[in-house]
This record gives sequence, C-alpha cells and structure tokens, in this order.
Amino acid sequence: MTFFAESVFILTNILLPVLLLVGLGTLIQKFYPLDNKTLSRIQVYGFVPAFLLVRVYESTLSWGDMGKIAVAVLLSQFALAVPLYLIMKARRVPPETLSVVLLASVVFNAGNFGIPVVERAFGKSGGAVQALVVMVANLSLWGIGYAVMAAVTGKGKGAVWGYFKLPMVYCLAIALVLRGLHWQMPPFLLYTLRTIAEGLVPLSLLNLGSQLGTRQSNRTIRWRAIAPTALAKLILLPVATAGITVLLGLWPWPGAVLVLAAAAPSAVNTLLLAHEQNGDVELAADCVFATTLLSVVTVTITLVLLRYFGGDSLPMPGPPQ
Repeated sequence: MTFFAESVFILTNILLPVLLLVGLGTLIQKFYPLDNKTLSRIQVYGFVPAFLLVRVYESTLSWGDMGKIAVAVLLSQFALAVPLYLIMKARRVPPETLSVVLLASVVFNAGNFGIPVVERAFGKSGGAVQALVVMVANLSLWGIGYAVMAAVTGKGKGAVWGYFKLPMVYCLAIALVLRGLHWQMPPFLLYTLRTIAEGLVPLSLLNLGSQLGTRQSNRTIRWRAIAPTALAKLILLPVATAGITVLLGLWPWPGAVLVLAAAAPSAVNTLLLAHEQNGDVELAADCVFATTLLSVVTVTITLVLLRYFGGDSLPMPGPPQ
C-alpha cells in the first residue's frame, strides 16, 4: 500500500472519528455555551482517576516495563525541555511567555487527545500503556509545571502541593497495590469503574472541542511564538521519544504507544495552568488551537511511520487486504 493510501486509511479510520467528536464539542459550545471549568473538574476528578485505576489494574504489563515507560516519558520531556529553556533564556523571552511555551512543548497531552487516539489505534492494550503516560504527564504538569510556572511568574510557589489534592496519584497507587498483592476487586465496584472509564474518551473529546470553541476567532495568532512550539511538540518530542524507547529496549511495544502519545498536540491543561498562575493565557490558548489543527497532518504521518518501522506487528487495526 502506498504512503498516500496508508495515510488516507489512518486519517479516516483512526483520526476522523476523534475529530468528529472534537468538532461536535466546538459546535455545542458555539450554540449552547458550556462551563469548561466544570467539565474539566468532572474529567480530572472523576473520569481520569477511574480510567487510570481500571487500565493499570487490568494491564498485563510487567513491573519492569511500567518503570521503563515512566522513565521514557520523563527523559523525553527533559531532553527537550533543557535546550528549549536555555534557548529562550538566551533570547530573553518574557517569563510568562517562556513558561507557556515550555509546558506547551514538552508535556504529553495524555488525556483529552492522547487517550482517544491511542485507544483508537492500539485498543485497550494501548490504553493500559497510556494510563501510565497520563499519570507521568499529570505529574509533570501539575507538579513540575506548577513549580516552573510559579518560579518564572513569581506567583504561588506553594501551589505545587495542589498536585497532591488530585485523586489520580492515589488511584494509581491503589491499582498497583491490587496488582502486586493479586487482590480481586469486587465485581460491582469493577463494573462501576469500567463504566466510568469507558466514558472518558467521549467526554475528553467533547471537552477539548468546547475549549477550542471558546477561542476568539477574530484574534490574530502569534505565529512567531507558536511556530517553534508546534515544531517542538509535534515533531521534536516524538523523535526524542522514539530514540529513548529504542535505547530502553521498549521498541516496538510499548514504545510505539509512547511515540504516538508524544505526537499529540499541546495539552488543554497548559491553558488551565496559565489561567491559575497568571501566565500568557492568550498564547496558551493559541498553542492548543494551532497544534490541534496541525496534528491532523503530523499525527497521521506519525502513525504511518510507526507502522512502517514495526507497527505492523502491533495490535493496531490494519488496512483491508
């Protein structure tokens, strides 16, 4: 199958269903405005914790692979964050802009976009890997991210402890304990958690569309700041992640899932964090908006390349013979 035909197949069978839900969220936001903060809280405090608990609890990943996945995500972010930070400091980028560009470039968009695309591409086995990426990404954003943005904006240095108010870290701990002790979860509880977890994908995509729909369409996009962010997030981060997964012996599985997760656009949580820490809110919104649009092309190409370099052996739907 040619590169073009493969790209069309992936675009229509994996990305298009995801994009249709995002578009629906944008359409609803336009005619029936939603409370984005409430949607995000429902997602962060209800659906994401349930997804994490169920996917990790039911995962067949070894303890060694789990540790390597966490290390790979952190190393990928660190490998890109350090040179990017040094370049922006040398160019005397304003602190509120620096913090947004840094977080929008290196933090994995593991929730709103990452989970739906990975599960669409790799099924529930990919979702189990993505659950760990979600945990590490949230640690990066709400832990390290709080510290970075607070340090450069000079506001709320104690806010880093807000991370420990999130239920995700505790749900992951519970799932790991249940796995480690081989305890069976009560059927009624497992059914409830599974039901909530299955609802995360549509909620995440509708929420993403709703967030994008709040952007003022008459505002000029600041491409001088967004272009390097898009380059770093959509191209350099997945390339760095691919190299690290090979070095750690995670290729092709679960390394391909990590590369796809890295290729996702900038996380909506970057915008939420910019609001809270007095960062450059407009730039954060533009980064999310622009990288989401561009990711239609870059994520499609990433999936084609993943299949070419060993993805044909993964549990990913293939084109008709």
